Amino acid sequence: MESATDPSMLEDRVFFKLGLFIHDHNKMVVVLGIISCILMTSLMGLGANWSEAFGEDDVESLKAGDLLSTTFKQENKSTGHSFNLLVYHPTLTDNNSEWRQSVMLALEDFSKRDDVSILYSWQVDEVEHLDYVAYTENGFIAMNIITIEGDKTHGKAVFDENQQSVNFDGEFVSWKTGDIAIEWTFDSRISEDLIKAEIVSGPLTLIILALVFGSIVAAFLPIGVGIATVAAAMGMTIWLSNVTDVTQYATNIITLIGIGVSIDYSLFLVNRFREELAIGRDVRTAVAMSTATAGKAVFFSGITVAIGLMGMLFFKNTSLPSLGIGGTVAVSIAMVYSTIVLPAVMSILGKRVDKGKVPFAFNLEAREDGLWANIANKVMAHPWKVLIPVLILLVGAGAPFLYAEFSLSSWSALPPDDESRLGKEMIDDTWPEQSSNQIFLVIELDGADVFEEDNLRAQYQYIRTQISDDRVLTANGIGLPDGSMNESQVVSFWQAPDEYLNETEIALRNYD
Repeated sequence: MESATDPSMLEDRVFFKLGLFIHDHNKMVVVLGIISCILMTSLMGLGANWSEAFGEDDVESLKAGDLLSTTFKQENKSTGHSFNLLVYHPTLTDNNSEWRQSVMLALEDFSKRDDVSILYSWQVDEVEHLDYVAYTENGFIAMNIITIEGDKTHGKAVFDENQQSVNFDGEFVSWKTGDIAIEWTFDSRISEDLIKAEIVSGPLTLIILALVFGSIVAAFLPIGVGIATVAAAMGMTIWLSNVTDVTQYATNIITLIGIGVSIDYSLFLVNRFREELAIGRDVRTAVAMSTATAGKAVFFSGITVAIGLMGMLFFKNTSLPSLGIGGTVAVSIAMVYSTIVLPAVMSILGKRVDKGKVPFAFNLEAREDGLWANIANKVMAHPWKVLIPVLILLVGAGAPFLYAEFSLSSWSALPPDDESRLGKEMIDDTWPEQSSNQIFLVIELDGADVFEEDNLRAQYQYIRTQISDDRVLTANGIGLPDGSMNESQVVSFWQAPDEYLNETEIALRNYD
């Protein structure tokens, strides 16, 4: 097999000289590569400070949610983030002492904490009680609200520490769902799925590389670069999460792209190095040639991919910037390790890169009569005859993109048998008015009195406008405490002294 390129044609090129430098200082380069990997990986010790939601705090809905949580704090309710505990029993109700004792015992670990407050179903005011309990054909179901003070990250941490202690005996059935329970489930499944994917893909990748290279040592080189890339990229991304807004979903793209491009880039370098050795090049020249050809291609490929991924940073108020950060970091590290550290390792190994022969390996020697050579020759002989059908095929395959409908991930993306999803479905079926289709509108009046007549009338008219939409089931608020009221009744309701109201109206006014 003859080399496709004469070294004399490349000896003045930057990447050829880089290859020579790497060979001449191979041990130093490897040591620096290991140290850099250890330092970047050690950044995991800082602990991740993942952002919630879309990873940004300037989203209008998040601001409104914070105002709703901190400003409208009601009696028996706390600020913070919460989850729902649904409890079902075929015969008992929450008026029964056994029911109450069982629920309190199940939530004992949560109730012991100073930063946790619990609203049990039997503690709810009579006006609201039907929003927390329901009689079904098969039994009784009640909803308890567990609120954890602090931000959502703290809330999920507390939930993670104590959620397994929520257990019931006998005929009781329970579901933990809502808010932090659902988000914790997503985070947990992401971590578990990543581990499963790596356990499955790791051995398969090694087997495929061994068959491709025909050598155990050569097969382990791309795997090593992939592991180092992912570890270093994880550390860098965790550090960045403490500096800027990064969500946990960045870890997905690190393992996905990091392992993929590391193995892909390393494969080019290792394969070219072995080809150069096979035609009789000395190790020094083989390293320089590999760096000048495959290394140069990998460098520009990495730069191109990194720039493309950085485009995600401009999609504000979405999860895409986090994916762009994770992907850019992973690709950049993979490119550096593949073009600099890997050639140094190959330089040290030399011809030992072919150690550990694998039987039944593929023959990758360049041949003029092989399958790939025949395909290449036919494509070059008839470029237009190949280009046009391929373009038609690609356009046809991409056409469904024009009809794509994108939406945010929600509890419905969880597996059908997941506890938090089952609980959410039960809430939607039992209390449809509490379904996820409701919208809270927070209005800032810049110091004006919300109960002034003009403000009450403006709120009433706005709510009535919303109800007039056929797609809106109901709406209420200060401007319309009860759907049966007209505008004058709303004004009178808020301005009348308590002695002119019955107990239900007083409770309703205090609740709002």
